Amino acid sequence: MAAVEFQNVGISFGTAPIVRDLSLKIEDGEFVVLVGPSGCGKSTILRSIAGLAAVTSGDMRIGDKRMNDADPSQRDIAMVFQSYALFPNMTVAANLGFGLKIRGGKRTEIDRKVKEVAAVVGLSDQLHKRPGALSGGQRQRVALARAILRRPGVFLFDEPLSNLDAEFRTAMRAEIVRFHRQQGASMVYVTHDQTEAMTMGDRIAVLAPLAAGHAANLMQYGTPDDVYHRPANLFVARFIGTPRMNLVTLPVKERAISFGNQRLALPSAAARLAKVIIGQRPEHLRIAAEGHETGLAGTVDHVENLGHEMILTLATSLGPFVLRETRSGEVPSLDQPVRFTLDPHHVHLFDPASELRVT
Repeated sequence: MAAVEFQNVGISFGTAPIVRDLSLKIEDGEFVVLVGPSGCGKSTILRSIAGLAAVTSGDMRIGDKRMNDADPSQRDIAMVFQSYALFPNMTVAANLGFGLKIRGGKRTEIDRKVKEVAAVVGLSDQLHKRPGALSGGQRQRVALARAILRRPGVFLFDEPLSNLDAEFRTAMRAEIVRFHRQQGASMVYVTHDQTEAMTMGDRIAVLAPLAAGHAANLMQYGTPDDVYHRPANLFVARFIGTPRMNLVTLPVKERAISFGNQRLALPSAAARLAKVIIGQRPEHLRIAAEGHETGLAGTVDHVENLGHEMILTLATSLGPFVLRETRSGEVPSLDQPVRFTLDPHHVHLFDPASELRVT
């Protein structure tokens, strides 16, 4: 197994920069997820590890070796693609053994290794079939098993679950995480799906497109708890979380802000600002009990009843707010007046000028 490190890496296609000033380290045996919207450079970063995209500045290292100019065959990696990339005219067994065969492996040894890895991913009874006879989840397992047979230092996953339906995606997420625990391998996983990022990664690299005006792609690199509970900037606050964080800009007066008639004192770093952006997750806003007049007034504009919980969109004088409430009684009716409050223990503060978190 091996660590992967980017040191001030830039990647350009012609004159167009795709990745700029990327510095992060994936530790030996760590599962790191690269997540972000289209155009943020996540697949380009993954391809640079594999040697399929050239690093144009800085250093990219695997283990203790600089790999900027190394041939893909010298990098000791295995890649699992979104499209599976299986040979349709070969059986599962032949697909799994093909790489070993072209490297000169003996037939008996290939058969043994294929059967072993098929048992690991639950394909022992599918070895005689061709890919066209398999479900999407089974084909993804074949692609995963083929990567396992390489025994690489680093596994690379390029949105491997995006072609699967919701049920298979959930099952395969668990299988890949279980596989990581068993193998202890270094893994880099690319996805645009924040649920995959939050549930699978030891750490998450949240990336943004340079085209949106950002000086660099990397917005935050940390554990799932870090990026969810302590977003480093407005981009991360908006991107991570479903429904997304509620954000509103409020004037600072006498070292405090007013949310309706709820007054919230600010820490000194925020109190010096003329305005501050207040963020709060939908699960931390609370509807005030009947008869209580604290908070911001609004009306119910939309209700999503999920059985165990409700997601409410409220129209207010400060714009729309989304609340997540545990289902405990009657579902509110449309246009019903409500009053709701901020939870002061879960408020996020951002500087409107820099868009950075105010600690």
